[in-house]
Amino acid sequence: MSERLYSVGLDVGTTSTQMILSELRVENKASGFSLPEMEISDRKILYKSDVHFTPLKDESHVDGERLRKLVEREYHLAGIRPEAVDTGAIIITGETSRKENAARVVESLSELAGDFVVATAGPALESILAAKGAGAAAFSEGEETPVLHMDIGGGTSNFALLRKGQVVKTGCMNVGGRLLKL
Repeated sequence: MSERLYSVGLDVGTTSTQMILSELRVENKASGFSLPEMEISDRKILYKSDVHFTPLKDESHVDGERLRKLVEREYHLAGIRPEAVDTGAIIITGETSRKENAARVVESLSELAGDFVVATAGPALESILAAKGAGAAAFSEGEETPVLHMDIGGGTSNFALLRKGQVVKTGCMNVGGRLLKL
């Protein structure tokens, strides 16, 4: 038996913020006599927002009110009410994750819809997410030679060294398209 779920992904980065709305098909792969084994069998992207500059109040604070309004506007443009969303993730990365009010802002956004996974992606997780999202892990699967994936963001640059589809090392520098920190 399959079930349809709406999922929202919100990436709040140093420079940019983007929201993606997906429809997921989830199936129980277990037999009727065992614990459920849920698996995503299909994913369809229904809406991808424009990329927005992450609103900041000052050097130390995210503008939570403007960010929330931005997300609410994207829900409207997507044609879906936040209450209709079942699950999703808010990932706050780079320099934005270091802002004094980052945790409060993300907590406020998580109230908009569904059961959210909320995470502050530190340098290692951000490196892994970027490498897998860009396809570097899949690209390196059949390769004997290691693959280095570089993600240059607004405030940080993240690196992931992959070998045969696996991340073997990560790194991060406080240098980005908008920030150089010494």
